[in-house]
Amino acid sequence: MKNIFYKLIFGIFLLSPFTSWGNVQVANLKQDLELISRELAGLRSEVELLRRENAQLRVVVDSFSKKANSDQGISAAQVIQINSRLSSLEKRVQANTGSQATMQTSVNQQMQELIKQMNDGFETVSKSTATPTPAKTFSTDYPQKGFVHKVEKGETVSSIAKKYESKVKWIIDANQIADPTKVFVGKELFVPQK
Repeated sequence: MKNIFYKLIFGIFLLSPFTSWGNVQVANLKQDLELISRELAGLRSEVELLRRENAQLRVVVDSFSKKANSDQGISAAQVIQINSRLSSLEKRVQANTGSQATMQTSVNQQMQELIKQMNDGFETVSKSTATPTPAKTFSTDYPQKGFVHKVEKGETVSSIAKKYESKVKWIIDANQIADPTKVFVGKELFVPQK
């Protein structure tokens, strides 16, 4: 169970707002939390089984004691042995109950810490994606004479500039192209000329 918890903590620190890998880590964390919940449920059912077993043993011992006392009486050694076994069972139940409570408290604290860390991570991610990117500025320092060219298949801003003896920077500024690699077929571009 400690390994799962450490995996959860390690996953939180690997959560990155700039990669889709962070989403995978969040999904893994959810699965790990589910595993912890299942283990906790299993421990609870074990403790409950031990309690039931203890209650059944007490009933058996009480009925045996009553029957033996009424029929022929049992020896003191047998009573001591039965009481010793009962005491041992009670100690086991108490130890399991105590360890379950301790474990549950520990898991609750760890869950609260994980939730806080995840919320901090989500807040960091939302803040980093909320900051707007500065708008690209374009120069007006290009020849105002030129012509309009319709982009054909396989052409780039660079190839158009070379073809018409213009400059790439002039075409980008004149057409306010934010990303020169995304000039699509059919787009009309003003090609400045000296």
